[in-house]
Amino acid sequence: MILSKTIGGNYPLKMNIQVYDAALLQKGELVMRHGSWHAANKYYITAVVAGATEAEDTIGVLEAGSVDATASKENGQIWHMNADALPDQSTSTGCNFLPAIVNPDAIYFAEYDQTDAVNQSVAVTASTAWACTTWEDNIDGAWLFTTTAADSAATYAGKLRYAVASAGGTVTTGVAVTVDTSTDVVKVLPSGHRITTLNAEATGLSTEIAAGDSIYLEVIENYVEFSGSPSVPLRYWKHKGLDGLKGLRVQAEIVQLRHAWRAVVA
Repeated sequence: MILSKTIGGNYPLKMNIQVYDAALLQKGELVMRHGSWHAANKYYITAVVAGATEAEDTIGVLEAGSVDATASKENGQIWHMNADALPDQSTSTGCNFLPAIVNPDAIYFAEYDQTDAVNQSVAVTASTAWACTTWEDNIDGAWLFTTTAADSAATYAGKLRYAVASAGGTVTTGVAVTVDTSTDVVKVLPSGHRITTLNAEATGLSTEIAAGDSIYLEVIENYVEFSGSPSVPLRYWKHKGLDGLKGLRVQAEIVQLRHAWRAVVA
């Protein structure tokens, strides 16, 4: 993820924050307050926790990864990072640190991770009824696009369709589409949606056929870019039925609904 803007129009506030992970942390990773902070775990961890608490009490996005913290001796001293770049120092040994943007009103660009594309379970032939096992209901205003990022042999790549309606596990598109069981699909959530899933690294959004787990992020706007077009907001009248797109990427602008510094304490 990268910063898009702040709601108040202020400059991003960057701070070194204490972090922990048994694996590498990445630049652009969204991190959240550990659920046992008031015990011994006084640090921020990846926002991916695969459940309803995903992205709960987030602090912001890392401006450097743990590997960057070992790029020089000076970096290692500032951020207390071992040579193996694993940010696994406990609170009792002073923690590891990494720089992050921590504005509670920050809006971030989060790309839809195409390597998480879902396989099309049923064939659709020249129809506006795009079924795929059971799509999430009530995603009217969403988008679907096809990709070869997860499987280079996937068929019908580069299609982009607008969801006019969605119910009963089927998305109704504004323009007819043809896909088959070798097609891979990415679901782009509609603006205002508050049911999300992060990718494995918490650097972008993932795709699930059903609804996601988290309720702590909101999609504000979606942007598309492809060969011959810069990044622009997705719009029905411009993009509802495009085929053969090359270099297709979609990013969402997301906002944190429960920032660590504005959390509701139960």
